[in-house]
Amino acid sequence: MSDAGAEGDRRPGRPRNPELDATILQATMELLCEAGFTGTTVEAVAERAGVGKATIYRRWATREDLLLAAGGEMGPCPGDPDCGNLRDDLIVLLGGLVSMMTETPVGALLPATVDEAARNPAMRTRLDAFVAERRAPVRTALRRAADRGELRAGVDHELLVDLMAGPVFTRLLLTGAALDDGVAECIVDLVLEGALQPGN
Repeated sequence: MSDAGAEGDRRPGRPRNPELDATILQATMELLCEAGFTGTTVEAVAERAGVGKATIYRRWATREDLLLAAGGEMGPCPGDPDCGNLRDDLIVLLGGLVSMMTETPVGALLPATVDEAARNPAMRTRLDAFVAERRAPVRTALRRAADRGELRAGVDHELLVDLMAGPVFTRLLLTGAALDDGVAECIVDLVLEGALQPGN
């Protein structure tokens, strides 16, 4: 499909078509999952999206800009469940992580993103922001639980976050073991066994 077929004769100042932006980013993410960052070229994205390369370059000046934009589309940030107790909060949050990794393109895109971040400082920054945004609601739940007296004194909150997320990424990236519906509850109960005050 030509650029004209995709957008018509676009005049200066005409608003971009957000649906076309989404189509291009979706094509980019699909290729990233299949071929990694090295194998995802502007030519391949244009062919997959059914647009001309000029359409892409009008939106993203360089291939790296396009890849960074696609890498930034890795799923919505979770909200704060505030269920009234730490266990339920963590089951909701960890269950959301499991769902994102198994039911969206994020699980397939993450390995390529981690690999690229090891060499590309800009992608490292994007990945760090992605991780920080998703750890924040867990930190909030832990602080709230500490204020309620649910946690043992001196428990390392950052380590608790690592201990809960670690099994998910181990199964996703290393072992390939199932991430089923009950895994979040099981992980939370095992981690909290050593973190909760007796009686909580």
